[in-house]
Amino acid sequence: MDVRQLRHFVALIEAGTEHAAAEEQHISQPGLSSSIKRLENELKVTLFDREGRGMRPNERGKVFHGYAKRILSQLRLAMAELEESKAKVVIAVSDMMPSNFIAILSERIWQRYPNVELQFIESHYDEMYPAVEKGSVDAAFLGVPSANPLPDNLVAKDLIRSQFGVYCSNKHPLAASPEPIDIEQLKQYPWLNNKSAAAITPVLPFFVDKTSLRKEDVNMISTDSLHMMKDLLFNSHSLCHVPELAMALEQEQGGLIKLDLPLRVISCKVVGIRHKQIASGVIDHIFDFTEEYFDSPQSL
Repeated sequence: MDVRQLRHFVALIEAGTEHAAAEEQHISQPGLSSSIKRLENELKVTLFDREGRGMRPNERGKVFHGYAKRILSQLRLAMAELEESKAKVVIAVSDMMPSNFIAILSERIWQRYPNVELQFIESHYDEMYPAVEKGSVDAAFLGVPSANPLPDNLVAKDLIRSQFGVYCSNKHPLAASPEPIDIEQLKQYPWLNNKSAAAITPVLPFFVDKTSLRKEDVNMISTDSLHMMKDLLFNSHSLCHVPELAMALEQEQGGLIKLDLPLRVISCKVVGIRHKQIASGVIDHIFDFTEEYFDSPQSL
């Protein structure tokens, strides 16, 4: 068994067809089929059901896929620790992370591993848990609900907890309001909704007196990312309800204002996620830095 056979096997399962897998692996279809057959002979099991000209993974193939992904992931991370090797490390990051997090993390990794190729993915926990389990993502730094169960083969490190707040531009009419702001004033302005956020994210705030804004009470503007939401926030009289961590840098620089409102406390924790069975000095280094980053007030 060699690494190419594992790559051909994983490519066939994930691409779905021999033609697509062969193109991805830069090999002929007969060459790919022969590679898969040699793998099955060495394992002494059939991994695919042959149906006409197609191949579909059977139950054994589906089980072996997880192991093959982890083996390839472990190999890729091992190569990343060799000074002369150029290997890719894949990191998932929640959009609620501070705006400078990826830049600072990248610089720190390259100081120690200058040949590593970094790939960042922005997503949230329900999409990234399976990706870390399969080995297609090496580490994930995500906002998760407190009661959310973690899959058994993943390990999480709690990093920080962030409350939600209501934000606007420093040029917004409410930003300099000398009087307490009430719900009727908040209804006069459009509210932003990040469609890419996790489904449980509270779009509108709840107040300590148990009143709340409802979507039907306000004009909603939907965006496809938090970055688009920030752009609108800077350049319009809109409002948004988001984790304070996501706006920490912009608030410190003075571009955005957190409104002083009597809100019910809603919070979300940020955790680092990795696979229990994949050991890596690179990932250890990334986690060590991330803990330092959130332990230092100057970083946020």
